[in-house]
Order: sequence, then structure tokens, then C-alpha cells
Amino acid sequence: MNHTSTIRRADLRALVPVHTLNDLDWLVKESELMTGEPGREFVVAGADRPAFHVQLDQGGYQIRRTDHGDTQVAHRATVPDLFKHALGNALVCGLLYTSALQ
Repeated sequence: MNHTSTIRRADLRALVPVHTLNDLDWLVKESELMTGEPGREFVVAGADRPAFHVQLDQGGYQIRRTDHGDTQVAHRATVPDLFKHALGNALVCGLLYTSALQ
């Protein structure tokens, strides 16, 4: 089972809540430092539980939905644009989570 399937099925109590934009940035950087891989997976609490892969770049964020296969194209967003995206909306509403690093 891949990581995206795992994070979508995980009990929310076992996941790390993302409360602020600083949390999002820190969690992405933490994952990159610990795993050596770019970005980190996040899930939005709700009926569909959409999963996203988020990477930081010089212009802001690269966001790619991962629960629809590898064909999804990354969406680029600056900080203001992030809050117009489903991921940013989930962050503001307290519905964004990620898995703890082991």
C-alpha cells in the first residue's frame, strides 16, 4: 500500500494537525530533511479525504492531488493564492493533517 492510501485511511487522532502556515512550511521542511525526498503528504479531513503532496519552491508552493493517480499536474500557488486552493481552505478551517515521521 502506498503512503497516500495510508494517510487517507489513517485515524485522524493518529495524524498531526496543521494549524498555521508556519506549521505547513515547517512540516514540509522537516520531511525533506528527514527523508531526503522533496515535499510531504497531507490529507483534508472530510468525506472524500483528499490527499495532496506539497513542495516549497522560491515562488511559494507546488500542490498536487495524489489520490487521483500520478497523472495530476502540480498547481503552483503563492501564499495569497494558497488560501484560494482547497488545501489552504482546509488549513484555515482546521481540517489539514499529515502523518508523523517515524
